[in-house]
Amino acid sequence: MVPWPIALLTLFYGVIATLSAATIWQIATGAVAKPLLWPILWLIVSAGVMCGLPLLKPWGRGLAIVASWLMVAVTLAIAGLVVMAGRPVLGLLATVSGTVHVVAIRYLRRPSVKAYFGSTARQQ
Repeated sequence: MVPWPIALLTLFYGVIATLSAATIWQIATGAVAKPLLWPILWLIVSAGVMCGLPLLKPWGRGLAIVASWLMVAVTLAIAGLVVMAGRPVLGLLATVSGTVHVVAIRYLRRPSVKAYFGSTARQQ
């Protein structure tokens, strides 16, 4: 059985994959004029995490850590842009929301979680 924190992370990255796929669809149909690179990148990374975490694959855990670091970087970049636009309270809120990803990284790096991913990988 998958622990509930891993299930919540899987759900979170599933939402990101869905939003990325919807953005790709909008770009493909011509409804939005944006670069295609970033939605494709987020779709690939988030779909990989979404598949690897609930299967308790070690590569899924590593990909989730990398994706969370990318989310921290994106969140802090957005916070910087919001502050430069003259909205410091929203920038502070965006910065604080980045701690969610740091907590996810800390959870995935715990020895008990590493052992959980390692023990299921050896059983298969």
